[in-house]
Amino acid sequence: MRVISLTLGILALSAMLLFGIGCDREVINEPQDDQVSYSSCFTCHGEDGYILAAQGEWLNSIHASGNNVDYTNRAGRDCAQCHDHQGFLEFLATGSVSAPYENVSAIHCFTCHAPHTRGNLTLRTDDPYALANGVTFDHGAGNLCVNCHHARYNVDDIVDSTEVEERFGPHHGPQGDLLQGTGGYEFAGNAYGNTGHYNVDDNNACIGCHMGNPETHVGYRIGGHSFNMVDEESGATLVGICQGCHPDAVDYDYDDIQTDVLTLLEDLKLLLFDAGILVEDGTPPDTIIGDAILADKDLAGALYNYVLVEEDRSEGVHNPAYIVDLLETSINYMESLAGKVAVGDLKPLTAH
Repeated sequence: MRVISLTLGILALSAMLLFGIGCDREVINEPQDDQVSYSSCFTCHGEDGYILAAQGEWLNSIHASGNNVDYTNRAGRDCAQCHDHQGFLEFLATGSVSAPYENVSAIHCFTCHAPHTRGNLTLRTDDPYALANGVTFDHGAGNLCVNCHHARYNVDDIVDSTEVEERFGPHHGPQGDLLQGTGGYEFAGNAYGNTGHYNVDDNNACIGCHMGNPETHVGYRIGGHSFNMVDEESGATLVGICQGCHPDAVDYDYDDIQTDVLTLLEDLKLLLFDAGILVEDGTPPDTIIGDAILADKDLAGALYNYVLVEEDRSEGVHNPAYIVDLLETSINYMESLAGKVAVGDLKPLTAH
């Protein structure tokens, strides 16, 4: 009897505590989001062949190397914007970088893809990108690439001063500008064509060629997330992509575009050598041997076009008409000088 009374007392006390405190929180045993299927997690967190292939390809990409991470993780420059994972994300969020960062990392999957915030591995951005000269690059998924693959400077701002300082030129990734058909120094009175290959793969620009499915899948070394157009070991290429528009193409030198551009580039280089502007002395690219004041902005423009096309590294493929026109007009100008620029009048720049 005593046990029963004690039990009833405990129950009464519990009821008083429960209802007397006034807890009004309603507990509902329902899923937080009935629209989400947990099976969707395995799209990324699983063993899907696409994810595994992307990882294998990425390991063969220069982006994954991290070669410049430590060097570029420094204050006073905006290098981290494109060379470090943290810098790129901060730039997208704020428009600036605040390097150096702690525990800096190389570019990796989540640099370009937002794993959850924009949907499963959606690109962090595909917004149109304004190039340094104000021209808008708007070509789908390729917009992400051009956040980094663009000229860092407006050519008009550089050549107007004719003062050649450290790192003269567009920097190392001006592909977006040339693909768009802009960004070079255009000599007055000349017309410049535009045959940019930005309309490949439904106007996705870079993606259509550099991420094309490889013809020969040897170790994930070309196409996909390697972004490589040539497998240096086997010689395999993605020329099959070109054949969609150029059925008789057997390599990237279609209609001799690469041969012609390399010849023009060499001709322009020799003219710049003869003018005393370029030298071959083993100095690393983009390094000035002293400051140089060039005779006029056309001379600076010819030099800029040389650096621009060489740094593009497509040998004309990105935009055959525009690139050829830039080189030919630069050569014509240099030839018009006919020795008027003496070697001793200028401090030389290093060859690229």
